[in-house]
Amino acid sequence: MKYPPVILNTNGLKNYIQGKLWFTYKDLDSFEKIKDSIEPGSLVSLYSQHKHFLGQGYFNSHSYYSLKLLTKKEISIDISFFKETFKLALEFRERFFPGESSFRLIHSEGDHLPGLIIDLFDKVGVIQIHTLGMERLKSIIIDALLQIRPLESIVLKNDFDKRKEEKLPLYVDFYLKEPQDPYPIEMDGIKFLIPIIKGQKTGFFLDQRENRRFLSRISHGLIIMDGFAYIGGFSFYALKGGAKRVYLLERSGYALDIALEIAKLNGWKDQVVPVEGDVFQLLKNPVAKANLLILDPPAFIKSKKDYFQGYKKYKELYSLGLQYFKAQNGFLFLFSCSHFLKLQELLLFLKESLSKCNFSAKIFQVFHQSPDHPINPCVEETEYLKGVALEFSHLHAPL
Repeated sequence: MKYPPVILNTNGLKNYIQGKLWFTYKDLDSFEKIKDSIEPGSLVSLYSQHKHFLGQGYFNSHSYYSLKLLTKKEISIDISFFKETFKLALEFRERFFPGESSFRLIHSEGDHLPGLIIDLFDKVGVIQIHTLGMERLKSIIIDALLQIRPLESIVLKNDFDKRKEEKLPLYVDFYLKEPQDPYPIEMDGIKFLIPIIKGQKTGFFLDQRENRRFLSRISHGLIIMDGFAYIGGFSFYALKGGAKRVYLLERSGYALDIALEIAKLNGWKDQVVPVEGDVFQLLKNPVAKANLLILDPPAFIKSKKDYFQGYKKYKELYSLGLQYFKAQNGFLFLFSCSHFLKLQELLLFLKESLSKCNFSAKIFQVFHQSPDHPINPCVEETEYLKGVALEFSHLHAPL
């Protein structure tokens, strides 16, 4: 199928060769001309200045990244395209999570579909659309998804601020029917209630699944302090692994109420202690001593302009985590879900802070996002979740 042509200039072609999927107006030939002739959100065909076909994508003159690439093949962007893409993505996930029904099916650029997120929670699909180009393809995306996965409900969870960058409205809508909320699923033998509609992002942070499994393997007999606990994902994996007790530090009373319901479902009511409040303040005056502290905060650095203020906040939080083990042995899990904070920066902070505090600690695990959130090596934003596990042992600390 022929779409309106867009020509990449020399710089754009260089980015294309490097595997980029995003192109700014500076990468396009005759941008001033095409911005008035191509309707925002339209599908387009990419060409070099020598008229060589390069791929198909979508165009939005109102966005800084005016063009995003969907495929390098000369094919129609229709239901067959999405159906085949979803089918391949599903087969990939089933290799890592055989027999499981809840996982991320599409991870935007990680699956070469910029602007699209799809999470599956058993019989419910949750779709997040970030761009005008994908918004205009919404109906065929839904139809293609239903052809590869029988679902009872699809939730369009498009109420996040990032959509404003492309002048898109914020809304939550349903296809087929509105699902129960919170929605019950089972994952790794744990019964969860997922607040798809009222909760954060798509309802649950599936990217931490492998890291929760790791925690479960080492948590037997421990007392856990779960900072930014949300509905208790880490805590419940710890209890499954034999933890004695878990403290859920969380500012959302709604999330803590759901966590308590999950605890009842799994027979752990007496082992769960909800603590509502600001995690920074709760760490300054801990409610109890724990053997293992988890700090998994929201993204403090959401854009380049937020870097210094956000990094300062990470440093404050991580310092409070280190101070928690000033006079006791134990384990500390530190995370960041901001791609602007690199793993090497986190490791450098720990090196400098441990030296300054004269602490003795060792890193025994480095964490990353689960494989259903694949990383596109040409789009660094797809690598965002990182973390470390430390053990503190004052046996080897100076007197």
